[in-house]
Amino acid sequence: MLCPALRNRIVLLLTAIVVVGTFRPGRAEESFPEQIDRIIEAACRQDGITLAGPSDDAEFLRRVSLDLTGVVPTADEARAFLDSSTGDRRTKLIDRLLDRPEFALQMARVFDAMLIERRIATIPSYDVKPPRWRDWLAESFRQNKPWDQLVREMLGSDGSDEANGAAARFYLVRDVEPHLTARDIGRLMLGTDLQCAQCHDDPRIKSYRQADYYGLYAFVSRLDHFHDKESKRNFVAEKAQGDVSFTSAFTGTEGETNPRIPGGEMIADPPLEKDKEYSVKPEKGQMGVPLYSRKARLAEFLPRRETTGFSRNIANRIWAVMLGRGIVHPLDMHHPENRPSHPELLKRLAERLEQSGYDIRGLLRDIALTRTYQRSSRLSDAGEKPGVPDPSRFSVAALRPLSPEQLGWSMLQVTGRLPSRIERTTRKLHEAAQKESQEKDDADGDPDGNSVASERNKHTTEVDLSWKVHKEVYVDLRRELETLFGVFSGLPGQPDNGFQPSVDQALFLLNSEQVIKFIRESVLLDNLSHMEKADELAEELYLAVFSRRPTDEERAEVTELVKDVSDLKQRREAVRRIVWGQLLSAEFRLNH
Repeated sequence: MLCPALRNRIVLLLTAIVVVGTFRPGRAEESFPEQIDRIIEAACRQDGITLAGPSDDAEFLRRVSLDLTGVVPTADEARAFLDSSTGDRRTKLIDRLLDRPEFALQMARVFDAMLIERRIATIPSYDVKPPRWRDWLAESFRQNKPWDQLVREMLGSDGSDEANGAAARFYLVRDVEPHLTARDIGRLMLGTDLQCAQCHDDPRIKSYRQADYYGLYAFVSRLDHFHDKESKRNFVAEKAQGDVSFTSAFTGTEGETNPRIPGGEMIADPPLEKDKEYSVKPEKGQMGVPLYSRKARLAEFLPRRETTGFSRNIANRIWAVMLGRGIVHPLDMHHPENRPSHPELLKRLAERLEQSGYDIRGLLRDIALTRTYQRSSRLSDAGEKPGVPDPSRFSVAALRPLSPEQLGWSMLQVTGRLPSRIERTTRKLHEAAQKESQEKDDADGDPDGNSVASERNKHTTEVDLSWKVHKEVYVDLRRELETLFGVFSGLPGQPDNGFQPSVDQALFLLNSEQVIKFIRESVLLDNLSHMEKADELAEELYLAVFSRRPTDEERAEVTELVKDVSDLKQRREAVRRIVWGQLLSAEFRLNH
């Protein structure tokens, strides 16, 4: 019999083997980004696919800034990165971007579009206000809240909890309609669109069964909307009773079910004494609270590594956020007939999430560090086969349209409206914080603020100040972008997929007073107009708009356009036309 100490050591060793994975000779030190690249590159070699070369620094800088912070870099940021010669500059850049306040704000926008899909409640006043929901998401990503915890809070919320009440918007924006809610839980959290299985087993996809659909539906079938007229707040109410039965529209076969996660076991309701099913009995003007909640069981049982599809789905979606396409595509069609393009890679990504405790930020960093992510969007001419590269092979970086939010915020960044507002707000809040800190030091008998505790508080204050500044500025300026977001967004309830330019979008960019105002009242325009040397003007312009330096041909073109224009007003108009044309260009409109 093993002694306890030796037994504990063996348990720890076995645990380490499970976490690290199966040992492979020569790969003990292989990083996770390297594992990703090995799988992608081996598949391309096997299929005779030529890989694109690495992106240049300008291409990488713009891409990773858009993906991790939702906005292009400023001209100064672009210049500093392009002039850097350190070998690890890309890794340092990724880490800086992940630490910035804009990262949490960008992830809030990404997951808002992913989870809400730009829906609007039938009665908007019966929903959680969108800014409150976005604040909850942003704060969650600022804390690096694990994905399973975020889903648990979202599925379990009834809107009454102050800390996580905004999470109830997942239900409320869908009018707490059980069928729509059940379908979207399957699509967005398990990667399976069971819509057709509402009426019968899906004839196209054998694994999508009507019993699976109604197993999910049973978790939410008792839910309803409750509007408190006094507080004007909205809640997700739940009844204590309600059975679920179904009939196949094809065969007439009937069935009954308790709540059941697809691939799992039914969860039986506990026996409850009659007339004592509620801890708070529902009455007029009062929301009932059942003793037993099926919704709580959903929040408990779905967001777990044991749930089929839970880890794979979010791993696939995070990959798509960074690469423009899922390993399983479409994202909500995981089934045996729609195999992953790289099964081993998807398995490893899912396992990485599970081992890290569903660390979204960590997986984004891993992907950003890969050669696959950092590949160029331009294929080399030599030896290239004719035709468009298969996007499922990830041999070349995809050309991706900017999301409405990326487009809007990048316009404000380029024109200087965003950075100048951040600078002013930082100065205002910093002065207020300094005054408050000095008053505290005086009260503590440390007027010079030299104590260790004071220095630590100053660092914390600086971090918190930056967060407050960015939250305030992005909330204020968002009002100026709402029209643009509406024009460039897809239909409510539809995922943001692909590049779908429209006449409305073209007319908006050409004629919108909003876009004209952004450029006409531009800090960038003021700076460029006062530059006497055309070469300097061209460099600043291209760094600001495209995050790169101009080619010789582009420098000559800018020089020609401003040549012999000495009057400041005329020069400003000439520069305005150049800026306007660049903001309307495909190079600006796409993430490449």
